[in-house]
Amino acid sequence: MHVRLATLFVVLAAFWAPAAHADATARVRMLACAPWEAQYGGAVTYAARMSAVPGTTRMRLRIRLFERTAAGRYERVPAEGLGVWRKSRPGASVFRYEQRVRGLRRGAVYRVVVHYRWIGEDGERILTARRRSRHCSQDGGLPNLRIATVNVKSGEVEGTAVYKVKIVNRGTAPAENVGVVLRVDGEVVDEAEVIDVLESKEVRTVTFNGPVCRRQMRVVVDPGQLIAESDEEDNVRDPSCL
Repeated sequence: MHVRLATLFVVLAAFWAPAAHADATARVRMLACAPWEAQYGGAVTYAARMSAVPGTTRMRLRIRLFERTAAGRYERVPAEGLGVWRKSRPGASVFRYEQRVRGLRRGAVYRVVVHYRWIGEDGERILTARRRSRHCSQDGGLPNLRIATVNVKSGEVEGTAVYKVKIVNRGTAPAENVGVVLRVDGEVVDEAEVIDVLESKEVRTVTFNGPVCRRQMRVVVDPGQLIAESDEEDNVRDPSCL
């Protein structure tokens, strides 16, 4: 596997106020996922960002690229510039790092895992975090999430019901971190994550426990519209309570 690092750059800023914990201060975003071409292969661009917490004198992050092929398991991809700890300027309050990788293989799926470290004045780590990006598919297809069925039965407690929502991926690519929201009579009952990866043509059932529906229910898959799909118009289902 030959992956060629094309461009990378670092942007430092010092004007945002420090946050209190890693959940709010460490993020990774996929900025672009270019499809495979015969001459260049595919390409993907990621941006990792972290903000200082109290006591931070320097921040560090490391980006690693992982590839999944037909075998079905992600494996780390070695490439120049990847897997190296990058560090901020001393005293910076925000550290942002972008990395673009070219030469991705046709038919494979890619994502990055970013590790973050906040370093104190004594050189010791005061906080660590790990984030995983969305995937970049090079198989020429996209997932398509749909709600196949919604089955309801009485709950064990009076006035409650059990909702079984069957989700199917009818697209040609896997979908990752699939979220599902159930609303009953206008109120959010719960939000669940189906599974880490929902493969093409795979079906999963998510179970919710909530109040008995009196008027209308609504089920939404990928409510935050975080997953690029071949059809974004079939993610909602409004079955009647009757």
